[in-house]
Amino acid sequence: MNKKGSAKNDTQDVFSGKRAFLKWSATMLGSLALHAMGLLPSMKAFAGMGKNKITNPSELPRKKLIFIAIDGLHPKYLELDSEGFPGGSDGNWLMPGVRRFLKKSMWFPEAKAFLPAATDMNHLNALAGTSSAQNGIIGVWAQPSGWNDDGEPVIAHSNLSFAKDDKGRQVDTLFHAWKRKWPKSKTLLISGKEWVGEMFRQPESDSAVDFIVTGPDHPDYIHPPEKESFADPSTDPDRECDPESGRLGLFGGSGWRLGEVSTRFYTGQRSLLTLQMEHFSKHFPHDSWIVDSTLKLFQRENPDMAYVLLAQCDDAGHCIGNAWDVSEFTEAEVPYKPPAHCENKPGYQLVSKRNKLLYREACLDAVRDVDVQFGRLIEGLEEQEILDNAQVILLSDHSAVNHLYSDDFTSTDMMRLLDNAGLVKDDNIYAFSVSSYGVLYWRNNKKQIARARQILQAHKTMNPQTGKKECPWWVLDREDMKNGVDGICLPGELYHKYYIEVDREQTMIWPDLIILAKNGWQIPVYNGHIPNVGIKAPKWTPPFRVYNGGHGSVDTLPIVAAISDPGHRTGENKRKIRIADLGVTAASMFGLELQSTTVGVDLSEDLL
Repeated sequence: MNKKGSAKNDTQDVFSGKRAFLKWSATMLGSLALHAMGLLPSMKAFAGMGKNKITNPSELPRKKLIFIAIDGLHPKYLELDSEGFPGGSDGNWLMPGVRRFLKKSMWFPEAKAFLPAATDMNHLNALAGTSSAQNGIIGVWAQPSGWNDDGEPVIAHSNLSFAKDDKGRQVDTLFHAWKRKWPKSKTLLISGKEWVGEMFRQPESDSAVDFIVTGPDHPDYIHPPEKESFADPSTDPDRECDPESGRLGLFGGSGWRLGEVSTRFYTGQRSLLTLQMEHFSKHFPHDSWIVDSTLKLFQRENPDMAYVLLAQCDDAGHCIGNAWDVSEFTEAEVPYKPPAHCENKPGYQLVSKRNKLLYREACLDAVRDVDVQFGRLIEGLEEQEILDNAQVILLSDHSAVNHLYSDDFTSTDMMRLLDNAGLVKDDNIYAFSVSSYGVLYWRNNKKQIARARQILQAHKTMNPQTGKKECPWWVLDREDMKNGVDGICLPGELYHKYYIEVDREQTMIWPDLIILAKNGWQIPVYNGHIPNVGIKAPKWTPPFRVYNGGHGSVDTLPIVAAISDPGHRTGENKRKIRIADLGVTAASMFGLELQSTTVGVDLSEDLL
């Protein structure tokens, strides 16, 4: 792959520089001999050196900056023992690879993301020191950007091109700041979620990421991703024995609405969602592929700044569930019987109280494999002697919970509630939702907003886990977004001042209401917009609930955050931090200037 993301011109660069390379000194010829024995990086790396020859050492950074993001990892996993129960200790951790890294790091166990606690906006927050109110990204994979002449919403895929700060400036990232200071250095973003990589793809004149690598778009020397199970990865020693559920199937429930029938097919650990995401491995590569590819990229391209996104924890959490909350699980009503040659372990019998189809052991196996792959990545970087002189920032972009399964499909169908009240007319309202948060836009007649908020706040439904009626969500209007709500959101956390007050939504519309689910409730997806689950649903698809586990609301704000830097402080720091602090701290430590608005706090004094 060349410096702007094409995988075609690499070979030409290698051969065009080869003749000049062979005329180098005897010292370099000796290096060639070592290369032939597999002891040095590929010819391609040397060709790159010849092409961008550095004559002044100050043109390259003194050390590397590497972000490793484990998408969707809840920090509570780091407290569990190898069997997934409380009381982990040295030699008996569920995630020993991550724990080894934490020993060499400053770990912030009280860290949180920003709302919405979801993917796109929080990876950008880590790299730009922002919140959604400063970066303008409120959706996952895509979001409504405006209205066309026919009054229909225009859906824009997540991209830096519409990421503006509160003053209307292009959001600046560490990649941009890095390239301004060291224009001859190389930068890399490799992502298990292809749309996150594409979010950072910009025109060549503006791009600050030299190598954007995803499952569908990668160099020729990296093999394509291969299929692998979430619940039974190749690292699982008892994959023939431990349980995972099938999907519910067609019959049951409180009615025959098409959305409810669809929901049943997407409920269970071997549901259509799991089968789709495992089948489309190119779009949902396992962490093992990201690790292998990252190590090859470091060996051949030697980037100075990198962002490595391991997506498997989040993908598995959506498909087969999450297991960090030990209190959520109880013994299955119908005992699981493993094959005759298998030991019947007590952990095999545990299922979620929120959804009895979610076996805990399957969730734990997925997380164990995430840890194995993270450990392989760290070990591989150590073998390449990269970590001796690198700051490594480990983070998750959000955490995740298991969604409640309810036969009452209407329990969280917010558009049905508004329609029953006569508020959904002439396509005046547009809903964009995923998992545990949703946003509502009014094209006109915004006087309806207050009434709609009142209706949604007054709604109560039976919680199948507690047996009590409750309102399944918080409903925030723009005053709430601007002023904050105690225990829910910070002042301004969800209020984009520029788009609302200055641009007046000419460039990007902003939600009139934000709905945040409580207690594991799931909001249906509307208008066919199912963020990248391996299918392209038509616009007329009826609303249905697609995930077994998910995120976006207040209960999925906790994240993993740790900074490892040789020669700097290590330990456990109980300071309450936000994901934006990581980006601001990295900028401070490397002497970089972020030129758009930041909300992060510099933590460098905690490290020095």
